[in-house]
Amino acid sequence: MDNKELEKLIENLDNIVPTITTNSSDEEKQKVLEHINYVLGLAPQNETVLSWKAIYYMAIGDYDNAISVCNEILQINPDDQMAKSTIKDCEELKKLQTEGYLDSRYDYNNHSGPDLLEKVPVSLLVTAKIIILAALIWFCCPALILSFNDNKILNIKDTSAFETIKVNPLSEYDYLTKKQIFDIRKEHVKNSLFAKTNYEPDKNVFGQIQDNKPWWGAITCNQLDYKGDYHERIEGPSKVSAQMNNPNALVGLSLPFIPWDQEYNKEFCTSEYGRFLPVSIQYDKKDNLIVAKYKLTRNFLKFRAKVNGKMTRYPIQLSGLNARDFGYDYVYAYNTNNISMFSDSNNVTDDVKNFTDFIHLGGSCKYKDGCNNISPLQYDKIITVYRLPAEINLKLWKKQPLNPYIKADMYYRIIFDEK
Repeated sequence: MDNKELEKLIENLDNIVPTITTNSSDEEKQKVLEHINYVLGLAPQNETVLSWKAIYYMAIGDYDNAISVCNEILQINPDDQMAKSTIKDCEELKKLQTEGYLDSRYDYNNHSGPDLLEKVPVSLLVTAKIIILAALIWFCCPALILSFNDNKILNIKDTSAFETIKVNPLSEYDYLTKKQIFDIRKEHVKNSLFAKTNYEPDKNVFGQIQDNKPWWGAITCNQLDYKGDYHERIEGPSKVSAQMNNPNALVGLSLPFIPWDQEYNKEFCTSEYGRFLPVSIQYDKKDNLIVAKYKLTRNFLKFRAKVNGKMTRYPIQLSGLNARDFGYDYVYAYNTNNISMFSDSNNVTDDVKNFTDFIHLGGSCKYKDGCNNISPLQYDKIITVYRLPAEINLKLWKKQPLNPYIKADMYYRIIFDEK
């Protein structure tokens, strides 16, 4: 059997395992278990298949076997967080089961109970118990039930088979009309993953662009003791073009606080990487995963700036300009590595947040009559990188999800490698 056939069998588990509940017939349960074991026979150490087997046992209330399977996973990969959390959840559910809260057995022929229960149809009692069990599992371990796909995405490390997306360079937008800017945008979208007939840039995102105005340039540092007219801030390619010219980069990056040009950070002030243009973008259609890679130097990790009264590594803001334009208004960071959040609480790693990015004419550039630029500052989406390589994994939705564990409409991974 080739790898493609095996992948189809594994993918089929996504469809059949979630159909099993404690109320499924023995025949249905046995059929699904046989399918799982058949696939395991072909790939005995496949973590995805073993994870589905653990979920199967948990769904039918066999927590001991679920724990046993999770221990098999940990023998293969001691760092598997899903297996660890599943064991913990199963222990809690076993405890509830021991205390009688999850006891599915009921002697419906025993008439020693209250007369009212004797008159209640057996089917209704069974349904009620299933609802209670589902509610307990939902509140005890929602991450297990709903984030299996997240863990599957995280385990995708080999992107060699992904589609490679062209990264377009920055360009200058200064003094162009709004129509000219829209025409540039339409051309790039036409050649993107999100191409569609009669595309028009979202008015909530791009509607406030002003005709014949300058734009913030790709400036990376401010000059100390500056007394000029700030024309340097609009020179060269426009900063926002890194995103507008690359619609596939759903979540862009920018420096919300520009550091001073000093001797110790000359490297950054003259660097190309400070423009935060991806070095590569890849896409996997099967899992709806986009991977954007950036390069940073080790020196970047040493640079510090004083922001809001505290010294910090250079903050990098996640920008949802493209995401909003295509309807992906909601974001949640479900996994980070060697990345810290600028705000200690109520940030994108704590709960689902909505992007608010849009372009308008503002005075932050300090050049006469202002510049077209992105607003607002979003503290809940600002990150710092403290070691390389680093990455942040995001979930994007078009409609606000009930909770962060819901399967995403699009997965987006940002990787920082060493330059």
